[in-house]
Amino acid sequence: MLFILLAWVLLLVGCYGKVEVQKIKAERNAAHFLKAVQQQNYDEAVSRFGGPLDRESLQKLQLMRLVKYSGIKAVFDDGCVCSGRARLTFQSDGPAVTLDAVFALREGYKAGQICAGATKEQRLLIPQLAEWNIAVCGSDSF
Repeated sequence: MLFILLAWVLLLVGCYGKVEVQKIKAERNAAHFLKAVQQQNYDEAVSRFGGPLDRESLQKLQLMRLVKYSGIKAVFDDGCVCSGRARLTFQSDGPAVTLDAVFALREGYKAGQICAGATKEQRLLIPQLAEWNIAVCGSDSF
């Protein structure tokens, strides 16, 4: 009986540990991508992204800067670490705007989409948020 209990404990610890390692990889990869965008190092950003993204799409965003990113958190859901969330702060000509974003993970736990959820007011302050979602999210319908 003790052997069965010990086996279950080891199995649970092993599974939990594997999920935590996957979360750490995903969060680190998302942070590396966002840091490269923040520093306008577009070649690095493209190499850190897990989906189709070209340098020119990112360069079009130069009128809007990613000032800050925080709260990067990968989540375990439906049997995998496949997504996460973050807080992004953008600035253009006016005041900085902080908003929530969600990201989907691709192969190697790289962010393959980072979709910024913006209100109408935020979109009026920074119209380039639509460009961000088209380039990095794949659609502006978010």
